[in-house]
Amino acid sequence: MEEIQSVSEYLEVIKRYKQQKGEGQIVEDFVFRGQTGDHPLIPKISRLCPKSDLLATERLLLEEFKRTNPLLIDEHKPYDDWDYLTLGQHFGLPTRLLDWSNNALTALWFATDGNSYSSSPGAYAVVWVLMADADDYSLDIANLHPFDTKETKIFRPRIIKQRINNQSGVFSIQPSAEIEQKRELDQTEEFSEKLLKIKIAMENFQEIRADLHTLGINAFTIFPELEGLCSYLQWRYFK
Repeated sequence: MEEIQSVSEYLEVIKRYKQQKGEGQIVEDFVFRGQTGDHPLIPKISRLCPKSDLLATERLLLEEFKRTNPLLIDEHKPYDDWDYLTLGQHFGLPTRLLDWSNNALTALWFATDGNSYSSSPGAYAVVWVLMADADDYSLDIANLHPFDTKETKIFRPRIIKQRINNQSGVFSIQPSAEIEQKRELDQTEEFSEKLLKIKIAMENFQEIRADLHTLGINAFTIFPELEGLCSYLQWRYFK
């Protein structure tokens, strides 16, 4: 685990690990996940308690999402179940997808989001860094259904919604066995050595947020809709 107090320290940590991984190893890319607390690294569907079998519930959720309000869904023109899961994930549907970003500063913004932060004593935010290699991206989505994946992989979604593009969004997707076991990504054999946790104390949030704004990272650039604009204006003009 690393701990940072500023944006510059954060970028230095990432740069150092990229240099280390570049020595003798082939690293495809780093992806980042900001969390307002040190929560388990599992997707939303694994954090909930279903009323019946988890995998059956997952299939039912997807089918009902596709069936209900088709005019609302059709606006985003999903082509397959990978698109439907991507769309559902961004609107809060419990899925086996876990959000990541190619943009380190976007992840830091999510980690220091004061609107959803727990202020309990000793609480802190984290950014997870996944130091992925080329094989982690080897996912043939044209010939594979999301529920039939056999290994945890990183999924690059089609840009069916503008916020995916603004957030440089990608997802990790776990196989059914790990979903049922509620297996945390950092505890799996394939990824435990590829993950770095960066800790950010609450007292540094305000300065970090101000610096991120200077760098062009704020609620409106991440959520390019009215909700994002209103959140940004509230941050800008109120304490």
